[in-house]
Amino acid sequence: MVETPDPLWDPDLPGDGELERLAAMLGAYRHVPGPLPAAPTPRRRRLLPLAAVAALAACMAAVAAWVPWRLHWSEHRQWAIEADARTLPAALAVGQTLTTAATQSATLQVARIGRVEVMPHTRIRLSDTRSGHHRLELLEGRVRARIWAPPGHFGIAAGASETVDLGCEFEMSRTPQGNGTIHVTSGWVMHSVEGQETLVPAGSTLDFTAERGGIPLTAGTSAGFRTAIAGFDRAMAAGQRPAGAEALIAREATAADRFALLTLLTRYPALASGPLYPTLAAMFDTPPPPGHRAAWLRGSVHAMNLWWEQIPRPPKAWWLNWRDALG
Repeated sequence: MVETPDPLWDPDLPGDGELERLAAMLGAYRHVPGPLPAAPTPRRRRLLPLAAVAALAACMAAVAAWVPWRLHWSEHRQWAIEADARTLPAALAVGQTLTTAATQSATLQVARIGRVEVMPHTRIRLSDTRSGHHRLELLEGRVRARIWAPPGHFGIAAGASETVDLGCEFEMSRTPQGNGTIHVTSGWVMHSVEGQETLVPAGSTLDFTAERGGIPLTAGTSAGFRTAIAGFDRAMAAGQRPAGAEALIAREATAADRFALLTLLTRYPALASGPLYPTLAAMFDTPPPPGHRAAWLRGSVHAMNLWWEQIPRPPKAWWLNWRDALG
């Protein structure tokens, strides 16, 4: 059978007039292929945000459980000791003393909140340890502490004085006679002795004796300022106010000495009557309000706080110093 070409099945063939008329009328209803529909999004992509939320929640739960565990410590539980020398003990108990020789050093694990490096020629005693309260006594030598815990959890006594960690890293030394130095590299410490409290910020060094603490000084302090303020502080503690000393300190002071001047005037409010007050006032962005100087002379805590609040202070959120937890 021979098939005859038919324009009904082959649009390329010419049709008769009636067929062409019908094709023109029905053309408006013909099917026009459109773009292919997009491939459906794989189901796992829609679950990614949920997976991220779940992972974040798991991390938060882990941290919430880890922090209390890190801060908890049974009373009088021993501290582990890491040392190369076999003659040194493996742990330190409350009341025991650790002594390193000239060629020895050791590292104490401060419960779970940090560590203390014990340098050669050093004697320390563990005086107390329990959750929230860990105390060493530095009898002589040098130690370096790195702590990650709320303020007050860790401290080092040196005779009648105590240096309390406010969430930081610091180094401390003491001679057999009771004189020593504290250098803070991260965060803050509070040094207290005989009722005198002194804040020491990162980058500052504080010299102390068996009876009192000095004025914190930064590495940028000039030799002239360092000598002048140390001598003047000792004279004021002895009830003296040497003539000309305040003017010398005011001339030597730079912006790096603002914290030292603020500590000095807070310790001795009467100094606001001399040249140190205007020198310190010029180091703040805004001038003091009327009556501020007179209030300072009266020992007004409110007047002093107006300037102290403009100094960067220890972080309230101590956990933000998370790098100290890695030590």
